[in-house]
Amino acid sequence: DDISMAGGDRNSEPTIVLNPGDPGPLDVNFGELLYSRCSVLDSNQYSYRWIQRAPDGTIKEISSDARLYITNFGPEHLQYPLRCEVTRLSDDETFEKVLNLRLASSGELSTDDEYKTLNLTIKPLPNEDFRQGTIMRQCLFENDPEINELFDFRWIDQNGRIVTNGDTLYLLIEDPSELSNYTCEATNRQTGVIYQAKYRVSMLNGQQAMQHIVNIRPITGEVIIGRPYEMVCEVEPQPEEPISFVWYHNAKVVHREALLRLNSLSYRDIGMYICRAEWTPRYSRTAISANATAELSLALTRETKIEMSPPPGSVMVSLPGETRELHCEFPVANPRDVRWYFENQLLENHPTVNATGKIFRIDRLRVSIVTIRGIEYDHGGTYECRIGRDIKQAHLVVRAEEGLEINPKSDTVDEGEAVEFHCRVHGMDGNINRQLEWYYRPFYSSTRVRLDVDTPDSFMRHDDLVAQHTSFISKSRARVADQGEYICRLPSQNEEIVGKLFVRAVKSYILTITPQRLTVRPYQPVEFECFAASEDGQPAPFTPRFRVIDSRISFETTRVSENRVRFVLQRGLGPDQNGTIVECLSDEPSKPTSAIITVEDICPDGSRRCRSGQCLPAGRFCDGVRDCDDGSDEDPKMCNICDPLSRKCEYYQGKESTVSTFMVHWTCDGENDCGNGFDESNCEARASERCQDRMFSCRRDGRQIPMAFVCDKDRDCSDGEDELTCAPPMIAEPRTTRYSVRRGDTVVLVCEVTGNPVPYVIWRFNWGCLPEEPNRFRISNVPRNCNAPMPTVVSTLTISNVRPGDDGIYNCEGLSGATRALSNDLVVMIGG
Repeated sequence: DDISMAGGDRNSEPTIVLNPGDPGPLDVNFGELLYSRCSVLDSNQYSYRWIQRAPDGTIKEISSDARLYITNFGPEHLQYPLRCEVTRLSDDETFEKVLNLRLASSGELSTDDEYKTLNLTIKPLPNEDFRQGTIMRQCLFENDPEINELFDFRWIDQNGRIVTNGDTLYLLIEDPSELSNYTCEATNRQTGVIYQAKYRVSMLNGQQAMQHIVNIRPITGEVIIGRPYEMVCEVEPQPEEPISFVWYHNAKVVHREALLRLNSLSYRDIGMYICRAEWTPRYSRTAISANATAELSLALTRETKIEMSPPPGSVMVSLPGETRELHCEFPVANPRDVRWYFENQLLENHPTVNATGKIFRIDRLRVSIVTIRGIEYDHGGTYECRIGRDIKQAHLVVRAEEGLEINPKSDTVDEGEAVEFHCRVHGMDGNINRQLEWYYRPFYSSTRVRLDVDTPDSFMRHDDLVAQHTSFISKSRARVADQGEYICRLPSQNEEIVGKLFVRAVKSYILTITPQRLTVRPYQPVEFECFAASEDGQPAPFTPRFRVIDSRISFETTRVSENRVRFVLQRGLGPDQNGTIVECLSDEPSKPTSAIITVEDICPDGSRRCRSGQCLPAGRFCDGVRDCDDGSDEDPKMCNICDPLSRKCEYYQGKESTVSTFMVHWTCDGENDCGNGFDESNCEARASERCQDRMFSCRRDGRQIPMAFVCDKDRDCSDGEDELTCAPPMIAEPRTTRYSVRRGDTVVLVCEVTGNPVPYVIWRFNWGCLPEEPNRFRISNVPRNCNAPMPTVVSTLTISNVRPGDDGIYNCEGLSGATRALSNDLVVMIGG
């Protein structure tokens, strides 16, 4: 970006809103619905569409209107950023905004994706006037203003020196022959990725001279009447030639060296100071001044209000107890869009400055006002009002003139930490510390009480004979009830000073492991996830860890996000490690949580496992005869355990069944397995799921045989036709095997099974049956290509209102003739 005499383009851009999607990121899972709507916050007419743009400039249109509606979100939708493109109909100018997406199972998009979507730009601020030698530039990400809060900005000159820390560059140029290159760097605090934007200052008659900046740096921290005050004038970068410095005060020369020292600051010294640095470059015959004037105002601000201005901002000097107003005016914007900051933190969320309730905000039609009633030392600092890319600042200086000093003026500690204040007297002789009195006043209270000292669980007071001007109060373990104002008073001078204590209540975080119970086969891979959250559900600022007591077990962990970690056992566990407990814990205040791993092998088709590990036909369970070696087949608890592959034969058409159970895929197969026809009932309702008759016709001899006889490895037709077109079931590889969902969400699992005869599909949960909640667990089986050699069944399991206990391993199983197939594990985990 080149700066010329004409300045820069200042056309305003519309505010594009994505809902949902602002503020981002928007969580999405593969296979789920993605929806967002694009709109513009002004009265102009626009046309809308959603697009993806490849690096070669090729554009793919995703939607031709303002609505983005993707029913089955997949990896192809993450190949390039999804953008809402809006075209202003009055001038055909086009603008766009990127939808910030985050896969719920994998955190935010990679830094490569982030790099593609962000565009760092440099634009002039309204007060830039190049003819007057004033350059004011702001460096921001325009396509996503909210993302700017994740970055640290700085400006660097052509020699690699830092000119300023922040997104705004402010230069005063006096010599039109100056030339310099500047680089804006934006560093992502989370990923470390650095973005750069560059521009150069050029003039038509420019010479190759370096741009220099003059700054006044205060050496003394506080402005106190009667005490020394020092400040130094500096030039960056320092020229090779000698520099002459001149200090001005009230239009008079007061000093001619870089360091200005006021031995005893008086009211006569209050006012405006100007430092002028001059030198003669080697390439010039005349002396020049680079950024000739820098200012520091020490004067008290007499006006009650001050107008905020673009960086470097306005300065207001106030005494404690005064009332001041900060006015932030914008000609067009709605004041409700203004965000107020104090020392780069949102004002309403600042932990200390607003604790005593003395800051008030007023929003009118074209102005937003912050009023400070009864200014305190903590209120001193930099205030900013921001709207869009525009920033206005005011620096409030609270001047101290008292004979008492308290340290710290404000302290914030965690509950249980030690705290100490000390009060010092200036300008008096003798053993003064014992004359000091200490008082305590809770926040939001006008009543003070004499501080209770030297009693159990109270503050301790210490007046040292060596430090006769200082009194100490301390407490080894602070409590939340201790926060408030601690007042040090000197009765003989009728003076007092206040120190503030803020005590943060220690949060107790909640650890959640998902799933809490897992049933696996021997040596099957095992995965858990654990996340930490505060009691109000916000992500915790730390990552928990896992622990397994069995030293033989070696596991891997992967950090999923700041507050979430994954546990992986690639080789699983052996049968002798059944019942292994996995713990999730943290060094932060929290209660550990754990999960248990059950290791069980599966029995053959139609069989169930005794507690002893023995496999028996399912029909021999709960039939009144002890068949298991340990008799567990007749245990009522075992009788109530569901077997996904078998169903109970029930009383039907006035007849009892001849057997107790039948295999689920024998339903409506043309053979009476229960003996009373129960397994062949209601077949018309199931016909849509099977897309085949219950009987098979042998073409050579015309015989009708039950479908149960087809592909059962017995030749029932005279020419063996019933065994010729058999194909064992095959299950298509799923698009994803891990689903991370939040409580209350809906998750959809899809299984596609191909085989001949038409496969019968069942679902397992942790190797057992699905929970008996048909309103939340719904299965839909849809056959396809029924007349093809290889028909397919698409089975969908929909779990609504997900809750703890639904997380675990899900499998679909395809049964066709005498063969079966089992899907990969589909792992459902509950997110925070």
